[in-house]
Amino acid sequence: MTIRSIRHRGLRELFEHDSSRRLKQDLVERVRGIVTALVLAENMEGFVREAAPGWRVHRLSGGRRNEWSVSVSANWRITFDERDDGIERLNLEDYH
Repeated sequence: MTIRSIRHRGLRELFEHDSSRRLKQDLVERVRGIVTALVLAENMEGFVREAAPGWRVHRLSGGRRNEWSVSVSANWRITFDERDDGIERLNLEDYH
């Protein structure tokens, strides 16, 4: 899938320049794996099917029901909107 927009500055630097300086270092490898899997997936169905069990991929609910969430660590998540087999508003969030 194509990543069209990235909200989190650290994710943007990792994606565009392979720089992890703005990310917590203990999250970098897992974030790289998730972003790589998103890019390699043909569509969201394929990403969900191939996702590692620990990623806990799911759609959010309520006011964020159009967004997806992927677990990075205990309280860190990658969230994004999926539209027309592309990723928009890719973000790294601390849920707590």
